[in-house]
Amino acid sequence: MPTDPETARRQGRPYSYLPVLTWALLGLLFIWFVLWLFYRPSAEERLQVAAFAEALRLIAEDYVEEVDRDSLYRAAMRGMVAGLEDKYSFYLTAAQMRRVGEETKGEFAGIGVMLNPLSRKPLIDEVLPNGPAARADIEPGDIITHVDGEDVTALPLDRVVFMIRGEVGTEVTLQLLRQAAGQTLSVKLVREVISIPNIEWEMLEGGIGLLRLGAFDRGSAEEAARALAELEGEGARGLILDLRGNRGGLVTQAVLLCDMFLSEGQILGLQSRGQSPNPPIHAKDKVVVDDTMPVVVLVDRWTASAAEIVAGALQAHRRATVAGTRTVGKGAVTNVVTLPDHSGLIVTVSHYELAGGMVIEGVGIEPDVLVGELPPVPEGLDGREAREWVLKQRDQARKEQLEEAVRIVKGKLNER
Repeated sequence: MPTDPETARRQGRPYSYLPVLTWALLGLLFIWFVLWLFYRPSAEERLQVAAFAEALRLIAEDYVEEVDRDSLYRAAMRGMVAGLEDKYSFYLTAAQMRRVGEETKGEFAGIGVMLNPLSRKPLIDEVLPNGPAARADIEPGDIITHVDGEDVTALPLDRVVFMIRGEVGTEVTLQLLRQAAGQTLSVKLVREVISIPNIEWEMLEGGIGLLRLGAFDRGSAEEAARALAELEGEGARGLILDLRGNRGGLVTQAVLLCDMFLSEGQILGLQSRGQSPNPPIHAKDKVVVDDTMPVVVLVDRWTASAAEIVAGALQAHRRATVAGTRTVGKGAVTNVVTLPDHSGLIVTVSHYELAGGMVIEGVGIEPDVLVGELPPVPEGLDGREAREWVLKQRDQARKEQLEEAVRIVKGKLNER
């Protein structure tokens, strides 16, 4: 005998959910059909996926000790990406993916250290004052060997940075090798918001504007445009673009900044997989800095990625004099991809060459004027003495670089 919906509801029968379930099933069938229509995995790919699922099941159920399926899954993902043997590609957990979004806004929580981009191991190059690392007496020259118990000595630098950073108030445990004393230290730190101004500007003597850009985050180009307009309004006749310590960021923002200085010419050439080459990126004639204004770009061994695009483009088109030391040499474009479980991949999708065909991967940009190279740390100094010596030398180098940039701009102004 048919039952009305109200009676069925009182008897616990799910009649009221049948329409919803029916539409959900139809939706899933439609999605499956679309996927099948546009992407049909080969027989070998289907066998590989089935083999992976079976291996995961067998290990989770039959291994002599109880295991965590999530840990197995994350290890498999990391192993797959590691198989690329690409230092710029790696797997991110869901928590790390949330931090990626924060960092492109210029916000992150960490411990207040800068790692040497040229070292094969996570070598601390600088300890920011008043940060968690400084309060724990971590010193320049210390090597990070483990993060939360995981050996990081062979991991790519970007991966180590992501492991150290996290949410405000959370703890991270570092194991350090203090080379000067031959000691191994274990330090537990609480992450804090690390405040590094992204854009600063000021007017120097002689009508020279100074624009410091710390990273290429979302909105950086727009902020730079406002800063340039203010400097022009204050009567700037020359400009120093300070990209020292700029680790890069969004390529799109770097291209927008190049457009402010270049009316024409290639900014970037991309080399990706596939038969059709990517068209080169050219300037779009959105100049906001008069082409008669002398420009110096300051770089150092921490200048990387998107910052190298700007320095290289302005150097290649002779729009600016590049001064400082050789840059990092990161010539890869990476994409951040969010996976269905909210974890993600950072994967290299192309390599780039700068204007004039300059390839910088592993090489860096050679400045037009070399100034401010840091000498090696003298032997015999203990940890604290070495730290003070490094900071003093770096401050002196930065002072010399800025003075040289001012001298170059003044010389160009006097040539008029």
